Amino acid sequence: MDPQIKTKKRCDIIKANSKTRKQKKNTKPDEEISHRLNELEQETIILSGTNKLLEEMMQEFEVASTRQLKNEIHKMKELEQKYRNLYDGSPVLFRTIDLNGIIIDCNVLYADSLGYSKKEIIGKSIFDHVAKQSVDALTKSFKQWKKTGTVKSNEVWLQRKNGTIFPTLLSATNLYDGKGKLIGSNTALRDITEIHDAQKKIKAHEFKMKEQLAQLKKLDALKDDFLTMITHELKTPLVPIMSYVDIILSETFGKLNEEQKKRLEIIRTSTGSLLKLISDLLDTQKIELGQLVLNKDMHDLNKIIRGVVDKIKLHVDRNNIILTMDLEKQVPVLCDDSRMDQVISNLILNSLDFCPKQNGKITIRLYSEKNNAHVIVKDNGIGITRENIDKIFVKFYQVDASMTREHGGTGMGLAVCKGLVEGHGGKIWAESEGRGKGADIHILLPLAPESFIFTPKEKID
Repeated sequence: MDPQIKTKKRCDIIKANSKTRKQKKNTKPDEEISHRLNELEQETIILSGTNKLLEEMMQEFEVASTRQLKNEIHKMKELEQKYRNLYDGSPVLFRTIDLNGIIIDCNVLYADSLGYSKKEIIGKSIFDHVAKQSVDALTKSFKQWKKTGTVKSNEVWLQRKNGTIFPTLLSATNLYDGKGKLIGSNTALRDITEIHDAQKKIKAHEFKMKEQLAQLKKLDALKDDFLTMITHELKTPLVPIMSYVDIILSETFGKLNEEQKKRLEIIRTSTGSLLKLISDLLDTQKIELGQLVLNKDMHDLNKIIRGVVDKIKLHVDRNNIILTMDLEKQVPVLCDDSRMDQVISNLILNSLDFCPKQNGKITIRLYSEKNNAHVIVKDNGIGITRENIDKIFVKFYQVDASMTREHGGTGMGLAVCKGLVEGHGGKIWAESEGRGKGADIHILLPLAPESFIFTPKEKID
């Protein structure tokens, strides 16, 4: 009941009781009754104002609550629309499933990629859209999600409405309701068709390369066999030619005039050059195939170098080259002496070829350096540029490869030297300050172990 009405009734009751008391007893004065009535009237006015204020406050509260509620609803709708835009506009295929694997939502790209409408997809099982080859993979992913709450980048093939299939990478996370209860999963599937196609092309290319490599190896083996055969066949007739020229030059069959000797010397020199070329080819081939046999024993490198110099002294003097030696005595190395003879000969002859003919200088040094024997063949020839210094040990490389180059050679001598030195566990390299400033060829060879350093008599004992 309204408080104002209630108070008014109370006043009426008091007045009625007052009249009755007057008529019966007349015990209380009128002033007291009048005072009480005034108090009640004041109370009625206050209650009336309070009630009006409460009504106004309730109206304001209802307006404010309604406005706040509308704002919250508007924000929620905006968030929902933003989520929907992200969901539908994503470049990744999205689907939302319940705990049983039934699709309850999907984005436009998912539907378009599979060739269905969204209405056809909603309510279907995730297994309705998987290719046969990936049923086990999807089952495994579904079980993994239920057990761990997450799946990351599992490859699963999907099947379109028209029956074609395509690969995807599947990732899944948990979906909860407002109370925190698990209700399903948001699943992202990335179409990796382009990556898969690229991988197929790479594999096909690798397979083709392997086939080509196998063919090249066969051709290389045939080339090696042919080169070995042809070099042997070329060398066979040259040996007797050289021998017969030496016999004729010795005048065993009669005297020769100077012109005849000159011509025979040309034949001898040319034959020797051809034999060296064939030998270098054979050696290069053996080195590349790993078939080079080295008969190592303890030898004094000092004696090997002096022996080489004695053999080519005539050739050095003929070209007016000054050759000096600075050799440490007794430098024992474990080596094949014939092959080391070949290395030193190649280096000295190479220097002779590139030295100036009238004032050429060649210096040969030998000394022990820690556990190695160090050989240096130095000349004042044409030198080597910095960009070419590492190329001179490459097979067939020529320092001067122009059409008008003055120097002969096949470019195999230093390549053979490198193979032979490395076959002995050593190292060879070149140094030069540039064009026209000469060159130094360095060789490091391991010194012979102490157990190999003995005299022949000690070896027999």
